[in-house]
Amino acid sequence: MALDIWCWNIAYFKRLEAQDILLLLLLLLLPQERTCKARAMEIDLFLLLMVVAVIAASVTVNVKLLMYYQQESDSSFASSIFVKAIVVISLTLAWLVNLLLPIDVRNSRPTPGILDMQMIWGAAFITLAIFLVLIVPAAMFYHEVEDSDLVKHKRRHVCCNLTLLLFFSTCTVAISYPFLAEAGLPMVRYDCAESGWMDAGDVHSAATTICGGGMPYELTIKVSFDIYLIACLCFVGWFFFVTFGGIGLSAVPIDLILSFTDRPKAIDEHTYQQRRRLLGQATRTLLGRAEELQQRDTELAGEKGFRARRARSSLKAEYNKFKRDTLMLEDQHDRLIVGKFQKGENLAVSITKLVLGILFAILSLAWIFHVLLYIVFLDDKGVPATPFLNDLLAALEGSGVMPLGVASFALLTLYLLMCVVKGCLKFGMRIFLFFSIHPMRYKATPLNSILFNVEMVLVSSAAVVQFEQQAFADYARLTDADVIFAAQVKYLKFYRWFFENNVFIYTLLIWFLLALIYLLVRPRDVPVVKFDKKTDKQLQSLASLQAPAAEKDGKKGKKEKKEKKSKKSDKTPLTSA
Repeated sequence: MALDIWCWNIAYFKRLEAQDILLLLLLLLLPQERTCKARAMEIDLFLLLMVVAVIAASVTVNVKLLMYYQQESDSSFASSIFVKAIVVISLTLAWLVNLLLPIDVRNSRPTPGILDMQMIWGAAFITLAIFLVLIVPAAMFYHEVEDSDLVKHKRRHVCCNLTLLLFFSTCTVAISYPFLAEAGLPMVRYDCAESGWMDAGDVHSAATTICGGGMPYELTIKVSFDIYLIACLCFVGWFFFVTFGGIGLSAVPIDLILSFTDRPKAIDEHTYQQRRRLLGQATRTLLGRAEELQQRDTELAGEKGFRARRARSSLKAEYNKFKRDTLMLEDQHDRLIVGKFQKGENLAVSITKLVLGILFAILSLAWIFHVLLYIVFLDDKGVPATPFLNDLLAALEGSGVMPLGVASFALLTLYLLMCVVKGCLKFGMRIFLFFSIHPMRYKATPLNSILFNVEMVLVSSAAVVQFEQQAFADYARLTDADVIFAAQVKYLKFYRWFFENNVFIYTLLIWFLLALIYLLVRPRDVPVVKFDKKTDKQLQSLASLQAPAAEKDGKKGKKEKKEKKSKKSDKTPLTSA
């Protein structure tokens, strides 16, 4: 909450002991209730309109996104309506959590508003936790077995998986809360001499003259459960945000620029037929591999032990690689159709991709430079080299164009969530061991893949909120978010070492640099993404994998024919005799 110093109807402060001063400062910094209940509060019409506009815009955009990406088989309104509702509500929740900071800023100044932002922050993160560990996983588990005949008791399957997930999450938070819910707030302690009454406005200047030099002091407080839950969500979300967001900051602009350079171009009939045959041969090879993987999965179904687990891990990695190759062939087929029947990609679409790639490259560099200049490079007094993006948001706020400031903040924040989704896909396309890829494709994305990406957005949202509060500390001054994240979550036991030393920030920068170098050396997800001679060679090599098997089957067939002839010749003399 904002510092309601003017609400205290006290003209003078009596001489206070050092402990009393610390308690007073704590009361001012961490107000649990409004100290001025009777203060008249004017209704901020723009604040209410902004909240309504954010909710309406997020719902509208998320419905459009769902309609854009979902499979055509799921496009009917009645098809999986429950899962679709969860997707829209979850994405809307992610939007609201990430856009609460500009609402908090508007509510805190120029005069405190009517919203109790501390309660709203707590309610938003509790709802985020419920969706993260209960609602979205339940939809994923149910949708996996909804049309499956192998799982007879679908509800039991969903309940068992949910019980395990909920039990693990609840035990982790509940057991750690009594031991890690204490925050050590750094303060400066002054021992003041007896010198009579002093004016309230002279307290700050008298601290160095009457009270002398201050000594560092740490005040330990017990935070509430909702604050500790926020800290847990942020801590877990940082691992996903750093890993996938660092990759996405470089992958998003690079892939858009590559989609322009590798755009489908017009081809003649001969080239179309040649590449069509190659794609057919490669498809038959992948079908044979799919049957092999299915057979191995059936053989490992009843096995147990260490070797069985290693075999399943290897099978999972091979399946993820198979899924990557299938995605490549589907993409090649779509590009082939565009090149033959549409005479190449529309030039306006290609130029739009190039422009967006350049703009997103500027946005990624702006984020990296802002982190370096505002968070990393500090002087001896802890003052950043420049406020950078804080000045932009403050200028938009102070010039009377608050909606433009909110839009700029939304662009910076939602871009980070898009980088997380892109980085997760990029990670899965290169490393097959951990999880399967879930690409977001136009009119070809299963609902389970959409739910997976929604889960990634939700788990990263908490860390993105804490990151944006730290990155825009000047813009977020005197807000409840500043009190929650900068004065409580940051100094919790165990977590404070990561937050105070900017461990996640440095890891994000290093991971971004490594991903950038790697993607500049190997920018494409698959061996080839262009229709040229190199593509033909790659597809030919993939199709040639089928040749040894066919040759082997042919030799086996000839051998069987010879054996039959020999048996027939052996039986002939006996019958004649």
